[in-house]
Amino acid sequence: MSDALFAILAAARWAQFFSLFVLFGVVLFPFYVTRAAPAPCGERLASSTRRAIAVAGTVQPLSLLAWVATSIASMGDGWISVGDPGFVKAFFLEASFGRLWLARLLLTALLVGALVLARRRLPARNAATGIVLVLVGALLVSQAGIGHPAALPDKVRPFVIAGYSLHLLGGAAWIGGLWPLRTILAEAKHDDRVRPYVQFALGRFATMATGAVALVLVGAALNIQPEVAALNPSDLTAWGWCVVSKVVLFGALIAIAYRNRFVLTPLLGARRKEATKDLLRHVVVDQGLAAVVLAVAAFMGVTSPTG
Repeated sequence: MSDALFAILAAARWAQFFSLFVLFGVVLFPFYVTRAAPAPCGERLASSTRRAIAVAGTVQPLSLLAWVATSIASMGDGWISVGDPGFVKAFFLEASFGRLWLARLLLTALLVGALVLARRRLPARNAATGIVLVLVGALLVSQAGIGHPAALPDKVRPFVIAGYSLHLLGGAAWIGGLWPLRTILAEAKHDDRVRPYVQFALGRFATMATGAVALVLVGAALNIQPEVAALNPSDLTAWGWCVVSKVVLFGALIAIAYRNRFVLTPLLGARRKEATKDLLRHVVVDQGLAAVVLAVAAFMGVTSPTG
């Protein structure tokens, strides 16, 4: 694979990860934060989350098309293969992962249709939001079948794919949920009336995030074990260094989450302004770290574990 194709493929994977994480976390949010936000916070929260859905809903299909086109080009004779009907047909119908790609394209088409038709009803606790949540979840889970796990032996592949799925779903619920949380905290800086709602939302988010982190850890243990077992610690490949980087970054995210839940959240009563500012700053840092984690994951997806 040329350097240009490698860079485009990694960028497309990162954009796909990030857009699906935002979509999943944002549309899941109203299903566990069940209390309505007071005005005007509620209107601003709805506006902010709808913008996030609109942007992520645009990036997702574009990045998926870029991903599949670059995959076809890398397996064939470059970009000319993307316009070769015979090669494209073989890619989708003869390759072991081709039908899964067709399923992902179908899911994407359904998702775009659902987002367009239900745009004024998102996100809320309703059937339209539930349908979008299921479609985004299916797209996250289906990614497991087109990466490194697809090349593993039959006896371990189902466990690794299951682990990869749990890893992605947990990460998306946690990281994607930071967007509405950031909006709420930004409103709370200027409006004391939002404080009870902020405390309720933080408590619900913390409970959800605890379960999400458990899924991330269990999923990572199942997903990465076969590759890590083959690594030589004294001679790490680029993929191996990516694993180390993800562990360090994940540790930083956990440390921030611990401080948010057990140090800053209890201070919302006595030191509301300072605690709210610190929480908001930490959420922004979390989002930045998450973007880097997803970039590392995208790079790992196009790099061989053995170098």
